[in-house]
Amino acid sequence: MVTRTQQGAAGAVLALGLAAAFYFWARSGTPSTASADGTAPRGPAGPVGTEADVPRIDLGRLESPKARSGAGRRDLFDFGVPPTLPPDPTVRATPVPAIVGPPPPPPIPTPTPLPPLTVRYVGAIEDKRGLKVAVFLTDKEEVLTGQAGQLVGNRFRIVRIGLESVDIQEVGSEQTRRIPLGGK
Repeated sequence: MVTRTQQGAAGAVLALGLAAAFYFWARSGTPSTASADGTAPRGPAGPVGTEADVPRIDLGRLESPKARSGAGRRDLFDFGVPPTLPPDPTVRATPVPAIVGPPPPPPIPTPTPLPPLTVRYVGAIEDKRGLKVAVFLTDKEEVLTGQAGQLVGNRFRIVRIGLESVDIQEVGSEQTRRIPLGGK
């Protein structure tokens, strides 16, 4: 069912549409008072494409010599002739005396820092026999599992599984690190 408000809105839209159509129809019927070259129109408009509507192109201008202009000929980076520098006196290097004595001791090798791990310790599962299995989650959302002493992900070995953490050892190094539950 259509209410009175909807009928009034539809009537207002229809009235606005008719007013806009009348406005554009009235404007299209009036000829312009001047053409593009500034002269008054010569009479009623004829069919499109007649001689009066199409302006002439002056092709004689193509053969005329072009005016010389300085535009585009300036070099922004040409500041003039660079100054000539006086010749430098030759500087002779003095020889450095060699230090005679025992060679310095070799530096003490420091352990290389471990690369950041891309796994997170999720938790551990223990069965009735007391066998614990650690569960890890990688950055790529892959689940890895392993027992103490096993190689996991071809990257690290599980050393010990605790209640809230797991100790792992990187393959190829003797350093162990502890990962807390839910941490990296």
